[in-house]
Amino acid sequence: MTKKSNITLMSTAIIATGATALTTGVNSVHADTVKTTDTNPAQTQTVKSNDQKLDDDITNAKTDVDNAQAKADQTQADANQAKSQADASQTTANGAQSSDDQAQSDLNAAKDNAQKAQDTADQATDAAINDAKNAINDQKTQNAQNEQGVEDAQSDVDHAQDNVDHAQSDVNNAQKDANQADSAANAAQKDVDHAQDVADGSASQAANDQLNDAQNDLSQAKDHANKAQNTANHADQHASDAQKDVDQAKNNVNDTTKAQSDAQAKADAAQKAQDASQKALDDASQHQQNQNQVHLSQGYIDALNAYSQASPNDANYQQVVKTLITATNNEWAQNGGYVSNANDQAIKINSKADLDKYMAELNTYAQQLVNNVRDQFGTSQVQVSNGSKQVGQRIGNALTDENWNSLNGHDMNVNRNVAQANGLSQLSDQDMNVVMDKVLSKSWNLSLDDFKKALYESMQNYLFNGVEWNHATSIAETRLGAKGKDVWMGLGWSFFTPTAETNQGVPVKDGEVVITSLLNFMYDYTIQDSSKFDAKAIPDDSISLDTIQQLENDLSAKKATTNAANQNVAKAKAHTADAQKALSAAQVALTTAKSQQTKAHAAVDEANATVKAATVAVAAAQKAVDEANASDAVKQQALADAQAALKDAQAVQGQKHAILDAAKAKLADANQALGQAKARLASAEATLKAGQQALADKENHLNDLENADSQLADAKQAVIDAQAAYDKADAAAKAAQATADTDEAIMKCFNKVQLLLKRL
Repeated sequence: MTKKSNITLMSTAIIATGATALTTGVNSVHADTVKTTDTNPAQTQTVKSNDQKLDDDITNAKTDVDNAQAKADQTQADANQAKSQADASQTTANGAQSSDDQAQSDLNAAKDNAQKAQDTADQATDAAINDAKNAINDQKTQNAQNEQGVEDAQSDVDHAQDNVDHAQSDVNNAQKDANQADSAANAAQKDVDHAQDVADGSASQAANDQLNDAQNDLSQAKDHANKAQNTANHADQHASDAQKDVDQAKNNVNDTTKAQSDAQAKADAAQKAQDASQKALDDASQHQQNQNQVHLSQGYIDALNAYSQASPNDANYQQVVKTLITATNNEWAQNGGYVSNANDQAIKINSKADLDKYMAELNTYAQQLVNNVRDQFGTSQVQVSNGSKQVGQRIGNALTDENWNSLNGHDMNVNRNVAQANGLSQLSDQDMNVVMDKVLSKSWNLSLDDFKKALYESMQNYLFNGVEWNHATSIAETRLGAKGKDVWMGLGWSFFTPTAETNQGVPVKDGEVVITSLLNFMYDYTIQDSSKFDAKAIPDDSISLDTIQQLENDLSAKKATTNAANQNVAKAKAHTADAQKALSAAQVALTTAKSQQTKAHAAVDEANATVKAATVAVAAAQKAVDEANASDAVKQQALADAQAALKDAQAVQGQKHAILDAAKAKLADANQALGQAKARLASAEATLKAGQQALADKENHLNDLENADSQLADAKQAVIDAQAAYDKADAAAKAAQATADTDEAIMKCFNKVQLLLKRL
């Protein structure tokens, strides 16, 4: 008997026996009330006229057409849903196949690595390892010799470079001397030419013309110098203004930097507050109510509230029920998965004695499940007290003692007797559900997590079974007359051991036990003897989901503040960047102004130099005029002196060029020697590099030999891991493809149905 069939039978039993609750008295709340529509036993039969019959036939035919169209529309929707599901399943299957292919590739690579490791392990003999060590030592000796060769070659290169440097210096000095000698010889030649012109008398007019030109040049040079000075004065003022702009820009940068620092301080404070809020939320989350709460949509809440207020006699009653069924179907999707807790899974429950140790925790767990639902409906919270816990456990024990089959409904006598024995007039409400069956052998092999999961799934069954709604209204406390009461809850577990050969048509095996959970509710007006019923609520120190939500809201607000502060920091940084940009622009402008200032003053210096040169030129021109007007004897003597000076200058010029040629020859020899030394160094370095690589290769080879066993073990383990990963991926791919094939078959089935409906 599967769990699904248990739920179905339980629901059937609920309808047949009123399995949700029991009460007595005028003020009783019945969770198992079956709503029915009253009918009038007196019926009147009339004979309709032929016209009336025709009208009825037309009406019925129209109804049939409308129903057929509705079925066609629903089939179209189902076909669309099947198509989406088939596409999604195929996408999943494709992804699983891709993972499978990758796992196969990884497995192949692992096997290749394992073979390489095996080959290395086969080679790793003691002799091979000893040979590898000897080869390393020999290579180290050779490398030491190679290093000395590199050092010697480098020393030769350094010495050759020194020789080149000295030779180049000698060439430079000789070239300088030769250039000076060339200049002196050229100048002497010009002096001879000039003296010859003076002696011939041909330079007289030219000397007068040069004097006039030199005097004109001097006048222009002085005018240019004055203008250059004015430009320099303007450049000085511009540079001064640019300096002021830079100073102001620096002040702006300081201001914006301070503003940025202030904004950053506020952002840091906001972040600190956010971190504190985050810590408060994290701390609270460690003690929050269990996360396996039932989350209800507003549509379901509204639908169940409407049902609770409705009567079967209402004209829209069927529509109310239909709306509730539709809303209920939607709830399974968002409450489909129970999240297990590793700590609870580690707590083993193998007997009722084991289970009794955790009844307090399970009562709190069930209380949180119920109260979370009631929070969403805005109804009264249930309390757990020592009295309510005792009532719940005693009811479960009594049902176990008499081996009560919960599929037969509620045991009214047990509920009444236990309630009255504990100071209550009656048990107000009881929700029960078969949670586990076929627990074989004396060791149950269950955990605390299994029982919490059973309570969670019972809550889903109470609220969303889609067959009856008295469980749902009992849990949510939405029935008329149930709201606004102080209510206590006690959890019970009953254990039924089938004694016949079959149970509900299913063969009974040795050791089978059927476990039922019972949520027992006690309202305030049923307390008759407070000395027998401890009503003091046991505080639940877990953090409520509302508190968690408040902390989350506070964290959200803190994050908003932090974001705003960070935005202010960003703005301040932008202002600082703008100020820095303006400062950079001002500094560039200052640099430009100073450059222009420097150029302007250089132009002044150049203009003044021109004035000075022009002055010298005037003096020289005046001297030439004086020479042209001198006597012939003086002119001839000047020519003879100039020719003697030219001869001396040409002699010096020849000597200097001879020295330069000798220095260039020595430089060429030194460069050739340097090239040869560098070639020897490159060869020595290449030899050393090759030896170092050979040493590394030999050391790696020795390491592989010495660690061959561990590397082989790792490689073999990698093959095992890769094989396991491949097996898992392959199974997942096959399962995903099977699901895709099933969904595609369903889609094709819907398409065929849709085609048949269109033909109809």
